[in-house]
Amino acid sequence: MPETSVIVPTFGRSSSLRDCLDSLWSQTYQDFEIIRVTEEGPLAKLRNKGAAQAKGKYLVFIDDDVVAPSGWLESIVKIFDSKPAVGGVSGPAIIPRSHRKNRDLFRFRSIKFFHDLIFLGWGRRIPGHFSRAGAWSTKSSEERCSYEGEVQFLEACNMAFRTDVFRVVGGFDEAYLGIGDWSEPDLAFRVKRAGFRLWFSRNARLYHLPSRVGAFRKRKFQSDIRLSNYELFSKRWIKPCREHSLYKRFLKFYYAIASSK
Repeated sequence: MPETSVIVPTFGRSSSLRDCLDSLWSQTYQDFEIIRVTEEGPLAKLRNKGAAQAKGKYLVFIDDDVVAPSGWLESIVKIFDSKPAVGGVSGPAIIPRSHRKNRDLFRFRSIKFFHDLIFLGWGRRIPGHFSRAGAWSTKSSEERCSYEGEVQFLEACNMAFRTDVFRVVGGFDEAYLGIGDWSEPDLAFRVKRAGFRLWFSRNARLYHLPSRVGAFRKRKFQSDIRLSNYELFSKRWIKPCREHSLYKRFLKFYYAIASSK
């Protein structure tokens, strides 16, 4: 029985999937299985479907457009083995400059600059951070991200959980529809509420190489779904305040812009 299960939802991106799988088979740590979920549907539901098939005591969720250095999975397992109080592990999900034009928010440099300045403040300097406004840090996407320590959420394309913890908290909430925006921090917050820590390790780094197909195309036509997902998340986890009200207005504006370009 494998110690770790790597779950990869994938549909229609055979080229990036091949590179992803090649990087998995090149890992220094090899006690794992790969579970591919090869169908369309709400991402939260597909991830849960993969988790239901898993045999490992650790669940690792990645996207089909990531490439992992050889020591990536070994780094994740070492954190779990050495820190019993940790329920979830993540690491840098570096987006090279050549691919940032295909990534949500990053493709609008001016908008992202003001987003980080106004809604994140000092929190933009560390990964896995949520601001008072309800905005999330993108620091983990930077090549120079070297943070090591606790975080508030895990990176969506580079997140791992203890299987028993994942099942105790109920996995991904399938009320989050479409590409599952905000389902990942929702799960992370429930893991923390259950008394477990979330850990970010600089050694658990991988590279995210988003393309102009898959989630990129779906985001363009899901602005209403994305707003509904955020409303669900924020009602559960973000305290009402002036900054949060402004951030919700920003998201409405941003999703409208993103869907038109």
